[in-house]
Amino acid sequence: MPVGRRSVLTGLAAAAAVPSLARSVAAQTRPAGDSILIKGGYVATLDKDLGELPAADVLIAGTEIAAIGKDLSAADGEVIDAAHMLVMPGLIDTHRHTWETLTRSLISEGDLAVYIKLMFGTLGLHYRPQDVYIGNLLGAVGALHSGITTMLDWSHVMNSPAHADAAIRGLADSGMRAVFAYGASAVPGADASDAVAQRAADIKRVQKQYFASENQLLTLAIAARSSPTSVEPTIADIRLAREIGVRITMHATKAGVVAALDEAGMLGPDITCVHTVGLEATDDELQMIADHGGTISTSSGTEMMSGHGFPSAQRWLRHGLRPSFSVDNETRMPSDLFAQMRALIIADHQLEADRARREGGRPNLIPVRDVLEFATVEGARAVGLDRKTGTLSVGKRADIILVDLDDISLIPATDPIATVVLRAQPANVRWVLVDGQVRKRDGNLLGVDLARVRRLVQDSHAYILGLMSSAGFDIHHG
Repeated sequence: MPVGRRSVLTGLAAAAAVPSLARSVAAQTRPAGDSILIKGGYVATLDKDLGELPAADVLIAGTEIAAIGKDLSAADGEVIDAAHMLVMPGLIDTHRHTWETLTRSLISEGDLAVYIKLMFGTLGLHYRPQDVYIGNLLGAVGALHSGITTMLDWSHVMNSPAHADAAIRGLADSGMRAVFAYGASAVPGADASDAVAQRAADIKRVQKQYFASENQLLTLAIAARSSPTSVEPTIADIRLAREIGVRITMHATKAGVVAALDEAGMLGPDITCVHTVGLEATDDELQMIADHGGTISTSSGTEMMSGHGFPSAQRWLRHGLRPSFSVDNETRMPSDLFAQMRALIIADHQLEADRARREGGRPNLIPVRDVLEFATVEGARAVGLDRKTGTLSVGKRADIILVDLDDISLIPATDPIATVVLRAQPANVRWVLVDGQVRKRDGNLLGVDLARVRRLVQDSHAYILGLMSSAGFDIHHG
């Protein structure tokens, strides 16, 4: 990390000056005695043993799911009328550069090269901690609004310890379940030996200060560095992650990277490979990931917008890989996973139609229930939280969303699952609960001062537009 000793000490001093952040990260739970009864909904548990339960109830006790079934009752607590609603696990985003949320709809007509030039040649190196904070808070709140209850924050703007603290605070203030994946600096020179040592020390500092307990909403991971010429930075980050006992998420956008890691004996079930789409991963490499129990993440719509290739669920499934979903970034895509689910379906259907025309026969179309599993069950696996979330199961954390099937944009909801996967949008998500805490009630977000968020967004957005103007960037083309 290309920062001097003074910057490091300043960041550490700032962190020490806000001990309330560490306490808030570790104490984001509801009182154990509180209960909520979700009554009479179409319950899609995604649990293989429970399946789908029309007109069923879900009882929440404190942070956990206490019971699922018909005609449940609760002596005390709130009752949520879920008639005409789909009750399901919260969606899980497994890879988002949340600090970039302030660039929503910028470079709308730019390509991947323009995006990289903007974020890492113009903005990233000048991002202030306050910009990272509000980017993370805005992105997390937007995710909650759209029914995402867990998100992995792939934070590759770790320009100083203060940037890391700001990113964590933004996630914590949102009230969502999140994985903070500590990435590289956006400032040139981050691969210098002293900068790498400082980064490793700060990752350990962050773990000790904020992630001492497993019983909290935020967990830690490492977003592994990558290099166009060597896998050594990636290997070093994988070793560091295993030393401190956290998961690894890595961009795998070029053929040969996975093979090199396999040759070095570094692949494993604790690694999620991101962007393994199109021509950028060989079949052999996909099989290597599967053979080592690894997971993959696709931001299908964003990947096609960036020219990575067509995501093919059929190809991944042939190698025993079931993908998870992510938004990636919001420069040209919305903050919800509904768009990403539909992008995968569209791409996969077209690829299968092309194959059927070449080879004969009928297209092998992916079931919508599989797609919903990718957004929930597989998402939980990819972030290492499948024991806590991803399904509605007794004993798991109460991360639950309710989708209004009676909305004029969704009726008639002949098949609730197909309706949500193919048609739903964030406004249809009426209730969101995280760890048993209501975060969206009947369409209204709770627990966040939205007026304050708007003020902070306005200030940082003006700063970012000033940076773009100084660099001669056009907001549409780059």
